[in-house]
Amino acid sequence: MLILYFLLSFVFISTAVEYPKHVRNTLEKIASDVYGVFGVYEQISYKNRGFISNAYFITTEEGVVVVDTLSTYKLGKELIETIRTVTDKPIKFVIVTHYHTDHFYGVSAFKEVGATIIAHEWSYDYISEPSSWNFFKARQKILREHLDGTEMIGPQITFKDELNLNLGKKIFEVKHLCRGHTPGDIIVWLPQKQILFSGDLVFDGRIPFLGSGNSKSWLSCLEKILELKPRLLLPGHGEPVMGEENIRKTVNRTYKYITDLREAIRNMIEEGKDIDYVRENINDALIEKDPSYTQIPVFFDVNPVNAYYVYFEIENELIEEGL
Repeated sequence: MLILYFLLSFVFISTAVEYPKHVRNTLEKIASDVYGVFGVYEQISYKNRGFISNAYFITTEEGVVVVDTLSTYKLGKELIETIRTVTDKPIKFVIVTHYHTDHFYGVSAFKEVGATIIAHEWSYDYISEPSSWNFFKARQKILREHLDGTEMIGPQITFKDELNLNLGKKIFEVKHLCRGHTPGDIIVWLPQKQILFSGDLVFDGRIPFLGSGNSKSWLSCLEKILELKPRLLLPGHGEPVMGEENIRKTVNRTYKYITDLREAIRNMIEEGKDIDYVRENINDALIEKDPSYTQIPVFFDVNPVNAYYVYFEIENELIEEGL
């Protein structure tokens, strides 16, 4: 019955998706001077053109600050065209929350219009790795002409822990809280408005990917986000979240998934199960903990991938604990 329910749900979701023909079709004004565009809750495919993540922009008297650039040069160009429907002020800065393909591949479009790119210093580690270039080639096979013009470009300004940016009477606090989704996650905090751009530290509407950072320290990132007490949270995937209580619930959903996954894998390892067993059985293990996982987009595809990476994290933790 569970399998039948999933198959029926999958068919419904697949046939119901209407892909936006242009990024501007998803434009929303979220707060005063704050706007966002919103990707679909899927893995990257040719049909969705790679538009699976969110990007945001903030207008000021002196110019525009953009948070993330989407996953291709063409989508980056569409984001610029979308910004131009709101303001003709110059795009001064682009802040990339982390160097994953769906968030920084559009950078070259913004360099063309003179924007200064800001990211964590880990970004240069990422683009120097041969595996990142292999991944780029894999994206070319999936997206084909949609990836035309896309380049892997590093930022002009990097930092390690914190950077403060002032533009048009607005303060942008750019912070690296810890190694979470990647080694170089950053958040953007607008203290005057208590608005937080969380990147992929907080996922809403789909299962997070745990293959690049550290699941244990990610939990401490989430705790630090709640300590800021934002009134508006803007995630890298999903809808804007307003109000402290709703934000707490959303952050705790990411926290719960990571915790559930870690506990299930730890139990399997302690029972002597190997990596192949874990990957084959991890979906059932989490569904047993919480049947609602079956209703979360990309769970069945991404959860076993997450389990592969977290398996080795837990294994190393057990060795360090002397178990």
